[in-house]
Amino acid sequence: MADYGKWAQAGVPKKGWTCTGETVLPGRDETCQMCERERIRFVHHMSHPNYGQLDCGCDCAARMEEDYTAATRRDKNMKASVRRRKSWPTLKAWRLSKNGNPIIEVDGYRVTIFRSGPWTGIVSNATTGLKHRLMQYPSIDDAKLAAFDAIRFVKHRDSAANTNSSFQDVKS
Repeated sequence: MADYGKWAQAGVPKKGWTCTGETVLPGRDETCQMCERERIRFVHHMSHPNYGQLDCGCDCAARMEEDYTAATRRDKNMKASVRRRKSWPTLKAWRLSKNGNPIIEVDGYRVTIFRSGPWTGIVSNATTGLKHRLMQYPSIDDAKLAAFDAIRFVKHRDSAANTNSSFQDVKS
């Protein structure tokens, strides 16, 4: 494999990097900061104590941390999240409450979508009792997607507190 970008630059560490989180971009709008060639959508945030942070694609991340399995697992998880998000508004698990509002219960969360002018909703955690009110959205599907994003954020925030990593979904 020919080395490009920072792979070919002296002084840039080639090993010893750690992934500190991932981000899914809406499109391939970013270029891998290590090879400086690949257009990426699934970003691995790589950190090195003697260099700083670079946003990279899967192949570069795998080489940098010397762990192909971990990098591909993160990439697969991000891709699966995009698929789950896309199908979320039309899941068969959505049903109507006695008041006629769409509701769904998943992974210990209950989502209720309703209309008060624009579409909005409530995401509640059955375990903690905490509730999150959604902002206002122009369509029911936008409100459902906001609920999906809120659940993902909370789940990964709590996971990050335990593992020192983070995950962020961006609208696809």
